[in-house]
Amino acid sequence: MPTETFFNLSKEKQGRIMAAAKKEFSRVSLKEASIANVIREAEIPRGSFYQYFDGIEDLYYYYFHMIGHDSYQVLIEAVEATNGDLFAAFEQYFSAAIVEIFKGENVRFYKNLFMSMDYHGLHKVAPHLDENAPEPKKVPCHKKKVGKMAQKKLLAVVDKSLLDVKDDRELSLLIQMMMHTVFTTVADGYRHLKKNEDYDVNWIRQTFTRKLNWLKNGAAKNQ
Repeated sequence: MPTETFFNLSKEKQGRIMAAAKKEFSRVSLKEASIANVIREAEIPRGSFYQYFDGIEDLYYYYFHMIGHDSYQVLIEAVEATNGDLFAAFEQYFSAAIVEIFKGENVRFYKNLFMSMDYHGLHKVAPHLDENAPEPKKVPCHKKKVGKMAQKKLLAVVDKSLLDVKDDRELSLLIQMMMHTVFTTVADGYRHLKKNEDYDVNWIRQTFTRKLNWLKNGAAKNQ
């Protein structure tokens, strides 16, 4: 999360920094990204960078949230649109997301993100609904409150009568499993790409639906 100093900058200077971030993070993954490249491209001193961000990771995840959508809100709207059917909502959520991820202007950034993502990165970018997870540092209290409210609303709009879950804790666990499936399927979509081919969004969508059906119905045949 950027500091107040960053938000007090002119829009032009903020834009230069974010353009520099886009260039660097579209070039390489977070582990390979260089603050030196960002500050050179943005034409700011290194000392100024640390007045705006804790480090390269802080800038990275801020950039991700700037170009993305509010995952909680998108999921909530999908659940409401499918009358509380969580599985149908995830299909709708995934279908909308992959068009931007594989066909949008930030495809190179998303490829670097998903191809190098680990457990830490997943919990930085996904709404994981884990009540026992530590609160992220340097997030204003009002934003934490908004996040908790979004979590509760998401759990509230799901029709639990359609699911084999006993309570909100189990529902949260199921949503985590489904969100992990979203992210691993996206990563597989990038790995599946062959040289000089375009991303096969239909194949990626079908793969996700197959995994979701296994979660919903089980993969074992009845004997």
